[in-house]
Amino acid sequence: MALSRQNVAQANFNLTPRGVCSSPSTLSFFIYHVSEQPLSGAATIFRKLRAPEYIATATDNLKEWYLRPTYCRDEILTDQDGGIRGGTLLALIELLTTHEYRDPIFIKTFFLTYKSFTNLNELFDLLVARFNIQAPESLDPYELEEWICVKQTVVRFHVINSFKTIVTNSEEFHKDDFYILERMKDFCVSPDAVKLRASKHLLDLIERAQAGGDSLVQMTAVSSLAPTPPIQPKVSRFLNLQSLEVDALEMARQLTILESRFYNKIRAAECLKRALEPNRVGEHHDHIADVIQVSNMITCWVANTVLQQKDSRRRARTAKHFILIADHCRTLNNFSTMVAIMSCLNSPPIRRLKRTWDHFDSKCMSQLGTCEMNLDSSNNFCNYRSTLAKINPPCIPFIGVYLIDLAIIQNGSKDYLQPDVINFGKLQKTAEVVHEIKHWQSTKFNLTPIPVVLDFIEESLASFHDARDWNEYFWNMSLERESDAIGQENET
Repeated sequence: MALSRQNVAQANFNLTPRGVCSSPSTLSFFIYHVSEQPLSGAATIFRKLRAPEYIATATDNLKEWYLRPTYCRDEILTDQDGGIRGGTLLALIELLTTHEYRDPIFIKTFFLTYKSFTNLNELFDLLVARFNIQAPESLDPYELEEWICVKQTVVRFHVINSFKTIVTNSEEFHKDDFYILERMKDFCVSPDAVKLRASKHLLDLIERAQAGGDSLVQMTAVSSLAPTPPIQPKVSRFLNLQSLEVDALEMARQLTILESRFYNKIRAAECLKRALEPNRVGEHHDHIADVIQVSNMITCWVANTVLQQKDSRRRARTAKHFILIADHCRTLNNFSTMVAIMSCLNSPPIRRLKRTWDHFDSKCMSQLGTCEMNLDSSNNFCNYRSTLAKINPPCIPFIGVYLIDLAIIQNGSKDYLQPDVINFGKLQKTAEVVHEIKHWQSTKFNLTPIPVVLDFIEESLASFHDARDWNEYFWNMSLERESDAIGQENET
């Protein structure tokens, strides 16, 4: 929730040691000095403490009062393991730039999710205010020197690093955010910031971003090993390629290449938007929607290929080929295509073709069972999650499970634990899902594209790009095939 000018003017912070009650009867409050002049955002919140009158506590021997956190106990809520469960925006900013230990998980979550509880202008104002903190009054020369060295210098360094993270965070910093760069440049040349070498590096990053260059080049790991030679289809049939003419393993590889191109385009911001709007099914136009559409087209393509065969033996042969492809996709860690194929084979139009399934042998049914077991939805997809936990990238996961997770997190708890206390634990759970989605993009598949096969797949999928009700079409087609099968049986 954004801070109003009145909120900023009335802001107060306690120098309460962690775990100590902040009752006025036992502990006097230390209120940040706020100028009575009109404020620009939150630029003066963190500037100066009034003279302290601190009552002795059990933690005095651990840390000098002027080096302690300035948020009070009810402004930061923690779990039993010390993780941040919730906090006010100002307290979270202090934790982000603290001179003490900084939790890397907290920092990563903050920069991934900050747009869900603040905006870039407000975050900039609060960070500048944090940079401009001034020493409490009544410090003697030794205490002042210690405060500058131990606290102020470190806080300022972390503020500049926070600006660097914002600028170089390609997942969250978009063209629409570039307006903030001029304000950052002004900050870099301010009297206090210009003294720090880190501000020069920040200025370089800002100018590179404004010039149109990438402020951060994200590296995707690629295997140094040569890819396995592809299995080429028969040259004489290139002009009339059919799915059965492509080896099942090679078809799985080419489908993996195709699906990975779509999956690797998914951005963290799209996942977060889905998390905030889990009930807007079908209304999103993003790279996640593209992945879903490709999976649906693969399902339709498989169903159409099987049902086009009028003879039950040919249908069985075609379905067996796709089971082999699905099993190879599983071993390639391409669970998205595996799920798409299995969704087709388990659909009513295909499952009802009894004569087709009568031609399946035990080996083929075993391969089918292995794929189905990986996709078992019982116990919250326990088998599938266990499989993912044992593998390393590259991988194309089934995106549907992550979308379910994000919806459960969003609908399962409130965004604020108390008035102004952000539910950071909820954001942490969301961030964990998003990080896992992005984790599988960290390494590219070491596979060789076969243009003619990829062209064949793309042309086949393009037939199912429209919004037609294909379920009804395949059901009617299945009824025709079942009738044909009964007729053949009677003739025999």
